[in-house]
Amino acid sequence: MTDQSPRRVATTWMSAVVEGDVETAIALSAPSIVYTTGQVRRYEGHEGIRDIASDFNRLAGFLTVSVEGEILEDGGVVALRRIERYTVPSGGIEIRGCSFVEVEDGLVTRWADYKSMESIDDVIG
Repeated sequence: MTDQSPRRVATTWMSAVVEGDVETAIALSAPSIVYTTGQVRRYEGHEGIRDIASDFNRLAGFLTVSVEGEILEDGGVVALRRIERYTVPSGGIEIRGCSFVEVEDGLVTRWADYKSMESIDDVIG
């Protein structure tokens, strides 16, 4: 990758994970990476990257993830507004969230997702 900006690293990493491209995600991850989704899940290290990709793989065809609006970057920290779209038999669910990504020397060192699960709670109960 010629553009090693934190913004580019963060968005490429996210796409790789969502698309199941484990090798690219690992190549862009520090060995000590920590990925958290609020209080729900925590993944650590390169083995954690394999687990994240596996989780997304199970949702293939039901989930799309995209970045919405402006991407903010300051001093190696990137803020992404994300939309997760789940397709279920009764229609679709959108979950909006924010990811804060720390990038150092061209590698993601920390990824933290914050999102409201109200949309799913409303459907599932």
